[in-house]
Amino acid sequence: MSAGSPTFDDLAADAAHIGDLDPPLGPDAIRACLTGAQLPAQQADAAAVAAILARRAAWYADDFVILIRSLWFKARLTTPLGQPLHTITDPFTLEIHRAIDHRAGRFPHDLPPLPAYIERAHDESLRQHVAQAVKGISTMAVLIGPSSTGKTRACWEAIQELPDTWRLWHPIVPGRAEAALTGLSGIGPHTVIWLNDTHHYLDTPGTGLGERVAAVLRALLREPSQAPVLVLGTIWPEHWAQLTQEPGPQHSVEDPHAQARYLLAGTGITVPTSFTADDLKRLRTQAVRDPRLQHAARHADDGRITQYLAGAPALLERYRAAPPAARSLIEAAMDARAVGHPLALPHALLEAAAESYLTDAEWDTLDEDWFEQALAYCAAPLRGARGPITRIRPRRGAPSHPQPHYRLADFLDEHGRANRHLINAPTGFWDALVEHAPRSDLTDLAQAAGERGLLTAALRLFTAAHEAGQPEALRAAGTLLHSTRHTDDAIAMYQRANEAGDTASLGLAVTLLYDSGRAAEARAWLTRRAREGDTSAPSWLAQIQPVPGRNP
Repeated sequence: MSAGSPTFDDLAADAAHIGDLDPPLGPDAIRACLTGAQLPAQQADAAAVAAILARRAAWYADDFVILIRSLWFKARLTTPLGQPLHTITDPFTLEIHRAIDHRAGRFPHDLPPLPAYIERAHDESLRQHVAQAVKGISTMAVLIGPSSTGKTRACWEAIQELPDTWRLWHPIVPGRAEAALTGLSGIGPHTVIWLNDTHHYLDTPGTGLGERVAAVLRALLREPSQAPVLVLGTIWPEHWAQLTQEPGPQHSVEDPHAQARYLLAGTGITVPTSFTADDLKRLRTQAVRDPRLQHAARHADDGRITQYLAGAPALLERYRAAPPAARSLIEAAMDARAVGHPLALPHALLEAAAESYLTDAEWDTLDEDWFEQALAYCAAPLRGARGPITRIRPRRGAPSHPQPHYRLADFLDEHGRANRHLINAPTGFWDALVEHAPRSDLTDLAQAAGERGLLTAALRLFTAAHEAGQPEALRAAGTLLHSTRHTDDAIAMYQRANEAGDTASLGLAVTLLYDSGRAAEARAWLTRRAREGDTSAPSWLAQIQPVPGRNP
């Protein structure tokens, strides 16, 4: 350059001869003026450095200083795009999905907003882009993966490695593509350009806006005066394929995504759908300090940890915002699981039970296919995870059911157990269990209802189990009645069980009669049972015959 190649010490020596500088500019202050990412704090400092360089270049210093003062003033009045990176402390403003928190589960209230981060293979690839930007080279990385695989969270973790002098710009107003196109020309060095859901910026059907954004981004990444910038994006695989696919013969003239294809070439980083075995090992180590990770590790399907963490709050949101028919379906499924019904919930049970959760006004306004609509609402996936209620599809060769069966999402299952009160379940719910629950499970369901203090419901289920051919069901009902101090009812239930063929109930009935001071009644009943052919009755009758000289 015209001023030669002076060192910062040389320039500081020149500055010492400028009399109106107080204090004089030292080497560090000059270095900051010439190489720093920020505008010099004092206009006088910028002007002094300009004067020093102008004199060394044998330029007319006064004019050059006036120019630099004017440029400094204009820069001072111009608000840079984006925010200082160190001021962005809320990750959710950058569209990271919320994970399970204390309001959605039984977790401590002092947990940080985001679960502990588990690094995976794609994080190292992303870190290399960040390191390149720190070295002063503009670069772009786009994370490719289905919904809720951790793409945006990975970007958030990556930018934590950038110096505080960096800014972040997230163009969204008035629309993503419009905001990007308007602002990209004004991007300054050391800026992260945050393009979450990148296809919204590059794929704008019916307009050329997306291609213009791609072209400006390509130019920006090659412009030295704006370097370094770090462009971070996320995208679903299907959108990536659409933007990067070479045009076929039908597009012999038109190439709708040429600029986007060139822009994205070499930027893609694939984010796996599931955690690998090694990832899960690291997760278990971190889970010791974060119960949300423990919960996800126990319940997530096939290593889909991030989908479960992000999907759980969305499940609650979909449940709470559900239209009446879908809400009633979810609550019927919750209550069925809370009372102990197996994982597979029959179609007939859900339909019959859900109806009873609707008010008369809600019921009267439903369409004829209300239940199919409710199932469709509940089946739609959320952020890569199961919807609230999904159909269980038997695999080839596995036993099949005569009717469709459905599964309640694990998180809603737990939420229902923790927050719903079965004592308030409508009568129609119990009617549906009696009518449609698997016959082999009725005794277990009755026991579960009894353990929850739902005596009437338990007795109905025990009776249904007995009618379905489970001889021990009435005996279990008698035991429940006895444990709740309904002694007379327990005796009657034991007698009924014995007369229905359950031999073990005979001794239970006799013992309760005898202990209740009703020995004569016990002998009369045993005598009748002996006449009716019960082979155990005579031995019991002999044991409780009155002894001469003692009270019976």
